[in-house]
Amino acid sequence: MKNKKTILLFIALVNAFTSPLLAQKTKAKNEQVKFSLSSYKKYIDDSNDAHLQEFIQLVSIPTISSIPANKPDVAKAADWIVTKLKAIGITTAQKLPTAGNPVVYGSWDKAPGKPTVLIYAHYDVQPVKETEWDNPPFSPKVMDDKIFGRGTSDDKSGVMISIWAVEAMLKNDGKLPVNVKFLFEGEEEIGSPNFRNFLEKNKELLHTDFAVTADDAQYSETDPAITLSSRGAVQLEFSVKTANTDAHSGQFGGKTPNAVVAMSQIITSFFDKAGNVAVAGFYDKVLPITAQQKEIVKNITYDPAKDMKILGTTAEVGDTSFLPLERVWYRPTLEIIGMQGGYTAAEGHSNIVPGSAMARITSRLVNNQKGQEIIDLIVKHISKNTPAGATVTYKFKPGYASPMVTPSDTKAFTYVADALQNVYGKQPLKLGTGGTGGAMLSFKEVLGVYAYSLGFLLPDEHWHAANEYLRLSSIRKGQLAYCYYLQHVADEESKLKK
Repeated sequence: MKNKKTILLFIALVNAFTSPLLAQKTKAKNEQVKFSLSSYKKYIDDSNDAHLQEFIQLVSIPTISSIPANKPDVAKAADWIVTKLKAIGITTAQKLPTAGNPVVYGSWDKAPGKPTVLIYAHYDVQPVKETEWDNPPFSPKVMDDKIFGRGTSDDKSGVMISIWAVEAMLKNDGKLPVNVKFLFEGEEEIGSPNFRNFLEKNKELLHTDFAVTADDAQYSETDPAITLSSRGAVQLEFSVKTANTDAHSGQFGGKTPNAVVAMSQIITSFFDKAGNVAVAGFYDKVLPITAQQKEIVKNITYDPAKDMKILGTTAEVGDTSFLPLERVWYRPTLEIIGMQGGYTAAEGHSNIVPGSAMARITSRLVNNQKGQEIIDLIVKHISKNTPAGATVTYKFKPGYASPMVTPSDTKAFTYVADALQNVYGKQPLKLGTGGTGGAMLSFKEVLGVYAYSLGFLLPDEHWHAANEYLRLSSIRKGQLAYCYYLQHVADEESKLKK
């Protein structure tokens, strides 16, 4: 007993002596990080105007990957990004070819013995209907602490925020705490058809310890988030023909098949009265929503009125046996994303029986659904439901994006979560997304790493719609988060080596 008391007394004395030293050491380290971030803040703030002008230059380039005529613009933007990377000290920056649009690659590898972080984003954008925009989509305009233009949010913000953060660290410190690789894709908005092949061909070049994707969002201006699942996607275009030409409705109406009516009948057959997809076999491989996924949804405050206000809608649709977020994150969809047929000019009225019509479809996929299988089911359904007098032809889009699930019990997740907590003052929410990050599954399967989300879009910024914009405040938050993240990875990985 006496010996035990002596040992306890000794331990107490050691703790009394060492605890202040440890506390002092921890405090000093925290102060060092704060001081470092403070210096980055100054550079970021001082460079704000210059960076905004750079952003305007990049957004002004119409990098629409789905329109062949814009291919030179995509290449022009890739060259612009390469020039910017070289300007901040990324000497290996280059434009690398794919079977489609080029990938921009750059690396800073002057931190021997330190881990490598790969940062992904994409610089291509969605098409536009210019008549729906308040200002020209490729003439960016700053108003009300926002910058408007196609790609300002999705995802040229991801490209530039990550570059500017590295710039701040290089200009302030003359070096980076880790090795960094940039990988900016030019085909994300068309499903990344050539990206996996690019990764496989450049596996050694792209070897990395950690990866993050800047093509993602926070939950709100005050609530950070990390996306842990995304849906896949597959696309299809089909045309209905009932005649070689449009016909006079007075002379031929009433006895001649109408292509627009035939198309409408096919479209209607895709859905049952409850709004579920009526294509046979569509849900066969859909797995039940897990308890963990239900818990994630349960922890999110969801207000349907908020989404309806953003879009100007007046109703919420879908299978009511699932919660709204469960439907968006964990259930598949079949959406008609466009239809055309007959006379559709802005003005005038043409009395015709249309001889042809066209529709485009996107299906969002979940868990073990396969894109080609879904396309085959849809084609079989269309064939079965094509009215008499109509013929159907198809235009198949290359490739499809697979669904993705990312774990939250890894150190890679923790590093990103810590960075967001540092900037927002609270732990990030764990989310799913109804969108698609086709490249993310390829990262895991080819490079062997999960790419965790570290993007700063916000849900109401009109991605893929008219009047897309980015809050200027997100640019600053994003840069600080990346600066903290890169330093944090270096610090924590150094501890593990000791």
